[in-house]
Amino acid sequence: MAPVSAWQIIELAVLIVPGFLILWRVMLCRGRPQGPGLPALPPYSVIIPARNEESRLPPLLASLRAQTVPPAEIIVVDDGSTDGTAALALGAGCRVVAAGGKPQQWLGKTWACWVGAERAATKRLLFLDADTRLEAAGCERLLTEREERGGVLTVQPWHAVGSWVESLSAFFNVVVMAAINSFTVFGKRLAPAGCFGPCILCTREDYVRVDGHRSVKESILEDVDLGRRFLAAGVPVRCRGGKGTISYRMYPGGIRDLVDGWSKNMASGAQGARPIVLCLVALWISGCASASFFGARWLVSGNTAAALTAMAFYVLYAGQAFWMFRRIGSFGLHSAFLFPIHLVFFAAVFVRSLVLTFLLRRVSWKGRRIDNPVRARKTPYTRNVNPR
Repeated sequence: MAPVSAWQIIELAVLIVPGFLILWRVMLCRGRPQGPGLPALPPYSVIIPARNEESRLPPLLASLRAQTVPPAEIIVVDDGSTDGTAALALGAGCRVVAAGGKPQQWLGKTWACWVGAERAATKRLLFLDADTRLEAAGCERLLTEREERGGVLTVQPWHAVGSWVESLSAFFNVVVMAAINSFTVFGKRLAPAGCFGPCILCTREDYVRVDGHRSVKESILEDVDLGRRFLAAGVPVRCRGGKGTISYRMYPGGIRDLVDGWSKNMASGAQGARPIVLCLVALWISGCASASFFGARWLVSGNTAAALTAMAFYVLYAGQAFWMFRRIGSFGLHSAFLFPIHLVFFAAVFVRSLVLTFLLRRVSWKGRRIDNPVRARKTPYTRNVNPR
């Protein structure tokens, strides 16, 4: 039997295409036009839910102090921390609010965000995760984008990769960006699947209109479900990439944090994407797996033509991976050319997430156990187009 079949070559050639389609265009926040006579940007409140974030908060708070348009207030909601989170935030001049006893049926983050929003003094609410950090003009970019276009602005932070362990998040980040529906080849013909949890900017009026985080109090995917609430209420949701605006380190605590973090919501999150997008993602991942399998098989076949074909397709898939990874973070060439290792890790964690979510029906995060992580969604897909 020939080591290389025409069907295998066709398969690899076809399956590389979906990768370009799922991250067709990653839109970024635009900078504010320069010049005299520009209207002042409105005051805004930053709300940071924090549970044992003593090691992660300092870069975010430092970046907020350096903003070209500083916030009117920074509210750190201490969600039962056992470390120095509250003391650190107080020392940095933040307004620290104790989340207090979490009511039954609420999850920790949704409760902390709700408490922070109730205490905010302005009409613009910027929810930020504690592990994010902003460029000097980051908040100015966020406010400009939201004020010009209205609705809700949500941004997936640029992944500032700090270690080889963090680079293992490459495939997860691609899937998250693709599953939100906003960066695919379909463009505005698909409504967003929801919001990105690390960065959400909205008006108090829109937040109250959908009953804010109280409407998604039981959801492990509160960002996705909150976005759906906005859309169902007729509030546009605009998704952007974070490069040049906001970044984060993803699970710098090590491999255990990374595995637990992605296991918590990866399987549930797959439910948020459109079937056609999920299909494209699955086809692309299948292509990456096939390129790895066939490549290894052909390289050891002893056939020169097969080996050259294997190397050619491997380089093509690695080049595509580099193109995709660099659109979402500071991933190096080594991450792209070692994509089979990243793919195996992604598959293992995804299977773990499936088992925890749908079989054992429990996941854990930040010292809390979450039972029955799959919640019935009452908000259907909206038919609204994805506004630009």
